[in-house]
Amino acid sequence: MDLLIQPLPFDATTVSGLSEKLLTSHHANNYGGAVKRLNAIRSALAELPMATTPNFQLNGLKREELIATNSMLLHELYFDCLGGNGEPRIEIKLALAANFGSFDRWQEEFVAMGKALGGGSGWVLLTFQPREGTLVNQWAADHTHAVAGGIPILALDMYEHAYHMDFGANAGAYVQAFMTAIDWNKVYDRFQRAAESASGHLAAQPEAVNGEPLVLDVRRKRVFEKAKAVLPGAQWRDPDRVADWCDSVPKDKPVVVYCIYGHEVGRSTALALRARGVDARFLEGGMEAWQQAGRPTDAKEPSA
Repeated sequence: MDLLIQPLPFDATTVSGLSEKLLTSHHANNYGGAVKRLNAIRSALAELPMATTPNFQLNGLKREELIATNSMLLHELYFDCLGGNGEPRIEIKLALAANFGSFDRWQEEFVAMGKALGGGSGWVLLTFQPREGTLVNQWAADHTHAVAGGIPILALDMYEHAYHMDFGANAGAYVQAFMTAIDWNKVYDRFQRAAESASGHLAAQPEAVNGEPLVLDVRRKRVFEKAKAVLPGAQWRDPDRVADWCDSVPKDKPVVVYCIYGHEVGRSTALALRARGVDARFLEGGMEAWQQAGRPTDAKEPSA
């Protein structure tokens, strides 16, 4: 069954900084071409007598299949990142700050990587790395480079076809225009789905909190400061500074972490702790579900 070319997910006349002509040409020729090429390669592979096909021919077709597949997928992600106003929502800003020190530091690195690829080719990808529950900026010189197991949530196409029609050789101006057109709501939604997909097997039910586990409150600092209650016996740890305190967490007993709703903060913290040898899980539903179920809490001790 042939793959279908997906339509642009926005009105090409409304994207700030990028012309309709550039976007429609990029979509039809480069993305559409990748889909058509992948369909043709799959058809050729389906008819290939594998037992007698020379190695170089099979290797060549499988390499081209990989290139076309990633070109299709990355272009679909790229276009789905556009159509916004470039203003990030607070949740993704906090997540990026937790991984890069600040949102501005992340943006500085992402933009610099894009400009460094100017005049050549490749991709800059903001990728969720499930092993540690972190966000990383990934460099790719072509369609065959990827972080194994990583889940890209934001893609910047730095092949010249993505900008030359509007910007000529001025790749830096294109990168700046791209940053102002990002749809951050979609980026955050992909981040949430990536974190949920990677951590679903680590969900702890409320009953698991009773007894042996060490319970860690990992609500963000500003949220915790305003909170009036904690789970019984819970200790607060800053989820934005896991690297600073993870080595003090015992590795010989189970740990349950909780945030407000059991979304990406608690999940990413549990993944980060497990990467450091801690038997950590996150509380499903977080503090909100715990309190709605009428479960007991302790009054939070006043800050010193």
